Amino acid sequence: MKRVFDNVSRGLLLITIGIIFFLLNYGYLSWGFWAHVIDLWPLILILAGIGLLFNRRIPFSAILLIFILSMVGYSLVVGDNSMPDQMLNKLQSNVSESGTFDVSLPPDVKKAKVELELGGTQVQVKTLNTESNPGKVQLMTGTYRGESGSSASDTHKSPVEVMHSGDTITAKLSSASTAGNGPRSIKELSLNLSPEVRYDLNVEAGAINGKIDLSQLLVEQFKISTGASDFELEFGDTGLTTEGKIDSGASKVVLVVPENVGLKIRFSGVASNTNFMGSGLLLEDKNWLSPNFAQAKSKVDLEISTAAGSLQLKRPKVMIR
Repeated sequence: MKRVFDNVSRGLLLITIGIIFFLLNYGYLSWGFWAHVIDLWPLILILAGIGLLFNRRIPFSAILLIFILSMVGYSLVVGDNSMPDQMLNKLQSNVSESGTFDVSLPPDVKKAKVELELGGTQVQVKTLNTESNPGKVQLMTGTYRGESGSSASDTHKSPVEVMHSGDTITAKLSSASTAGNGPRSIKELSLNLSPEVRYDLNVEAGAINGKIDLSQLLVEQFKISTGASDFELEFGDTGLTTEGKIDSGASKVVLVVPENVGLKIRFSGVASNTNFMGSGLLLEDKNWLSPNFAQAKSKVDLEISTAAGSLQLKRPKVMIR
C-alpha cells in the first residue's frame, strides 16, 4: 500500500511540475514564482515533521507536491512585482467600473467606526488633506475600481453605507453594497480619512496588497483579518494607545513604528520569519516589548497571528526639531 501511494504521489508531482511550466511559458504565472521558496520554506519543515509523526509513511514526493501547490496558491493570491506585462493586461481588462465617494463629517461627531469588507483588493489608506477643500468638512473621500456587475446604463450608488448616532458615525464600505448597481467586487481602493476624529477600524478581506498609513490618524482600535496578503502598516506619534489585532494567512507584513513610540507585540504563527530581536525588542513573558513601552506617550499594542510568511518591523528615528 505504501508503495502504491509513493508511486501515485510521484506521478502527481511530475504532472504538477509540468502544468506549472506550461503556466509559466504562457504568462499565467510569473517566473518570479520560484522566489516564493524563500517565503514558504518553513512549510517544508512542518510537512517533514508531520511525516515523522506518521513513521515516515508520507513519502517525500508527497511533501514536495504539497509544498509546490502551496507556492502556486501563494503566488496567485499575493502575486509578485515581476508579473509580465501580458498578465497585467489580462488583469486590467477586467477592471471596467470606477467611481468616487465622500462622506461628510457632522460637527457633533467625535468618533468614527470604519468597516471595510473586501475581496482581493489593492488598498491604499492615508490621511485626508483637509486643506484641499476648505469649504467642505469630510470624514472620508476615496476612489475605487472594480469588475463590472451591471450594464453601463445603470446608475452607480456609493459603495459606502453610513449611520449616525450621537457623537459616533459608522461608515461601512463593502463590495456587496454595490451588487447589482455598480462593481460587484472592488479591485482597487484608495481611501482618505479625516485626522479630526478618533477611529475604530475593521478590515476584512480575502487578500490585500498595498499600504495602510495610520501615522497621522487617531486610531484607538483596529482589526485586520485577511488571507494571504502583502501590505505595510504604518503608525505615528499620535499621543494615543492604539490597540490592534492582525489575523492573516501566509503573508508579507511590514510594520512601521517610530522609535519613540512604545511597542508591544503578542505574536503567534507557524514558523514566520521575523526580525523582532534585531530591531531592539525584548521578549518578556511571550510579549515582544520595546524598552520605552512603559514611559512612551504614544503606544502601539498588537496581537498578531499569521501562517508561514514574513513579518518585518521598521523603527525609523524621529527628527527632533
